[in-house]
Amino acid sequence: MPMLRQDPLTGEWVIIATERARRPETFAHKKEERKTLPPRVDNCPFCPGNEHLTPPEVLIYRQRNAGKAEKEFPQDNFDWSLRVIPNKFPALEREQGASVAMPSSRCELFQSHPGYGVHEVIIETPRHNRHMADLDENELEMVLRSFQERTVSLAQDEQLRYVQIFRNHRREAGASIEHPHCQLLALPYIPPLLEKEYTRSHDFYLEEGRCLLCSLIEKEEESGERIILQNDSFIAYIPFAASLPFTTWVVPREHYSSLEVSPKGWEKKLAPLLKEFLRRLSDKLEDPPYNFFLHTAPLRTSMLPYYHWHLEIIPKLTIVAGWEMATGTFINVSNPEEAANFLKMPEREKAGILKQ
Repeated sequence: MPMLRQDPLTGEWVIIATERARRPETFAHKKEERKTLPPRVDNCPFCPGNEHLTPPEVLIYRQRNAGKAEKEFPQDNFDWSLRVIPNKFPALEREQGASVAMPSSRCELFQSHPGYGVHEVIIETPRHNRHMADLDENELEMVLRSFQERTVSLAQDEQLRYVQIFRNHRREAGASIEHPHCQLLALPYIPPLLEKEYTRSHDFYLEEGRCLLCSLIEKEEESGERIILQNDSFIAYIPFAASLPFTTWVVPREHYSSLEVSPKGWEKKLAPLLKEFLRRLSDKLEDPPYNFFLHTAPLRTSMLPYYHWHLEIIPKLTIVAGWEMATGTFINVSNPEEAANFLKMPEREKAGILKQ
């Protein structure tokens, strides 16, 4: 019989359609359908040698081994490992002197406001044919560190209230350029979904005296049936009320409400776990399209005792259609417990590869 499960963080209900459920392995794409990409593409604006095609970077990590870079790209003499640039076609723009006080009247029917904000692209690697799962741990650490550096930097603009970092892997998930990259949008308002998470987390804190997500992690560890990976600092699991097949949350074990207040070196603990998870996702589901995004506290907030930042990874394996758009309620045709078990590799965990 189908089951209704409620997401504790948002309050949304999800239908786990066990009668329609598909076995986890049936979600795999065919790898042979993916075209092989070269390490560099002449007309790609994100490839080395084409830096003149993008706006000047706002953050750059230099190449540690320029000799190696020259061997891999003999036609270029590039010296960078990661670049963060303003988006050439931004969804929001920051203009000097622009007023960003958002409309507050609920009675105004047609509210509008200048699109003040920041839209940036995080070019993860010079190599056109590598994706996040292909990066080594040091490279992945740099990507994660750039998230924190840009968030801290943008927090200096008091007109911005929230930074949303996200990644679309492959065109089916929304990527318009093949070269591996993430995006960042800094907003002058708090997105409604985040407001909902903050409110429910705060209500839980007032009632129970502790963080909601900390409590969820504790419960997940007690059962263990939805945990995929874990190390001393992070845990990756499929939530009890996962809205879509193989939706996975990666959460720091220690309570931190945002990247701004997270301690130095957190990325060194997250990188190996995230790499291993993405590798499993690629191997077991044949490199599916996916979206990932960070949910964090608003900018310039001190450590909030009730909110806990986390990363959500959602493979694009089913189509969101009329029912979901009409109701906001998702139908998950994959059982979360079975999906988690499919991605587990106990023999590797027992060998201590992830126990750092």
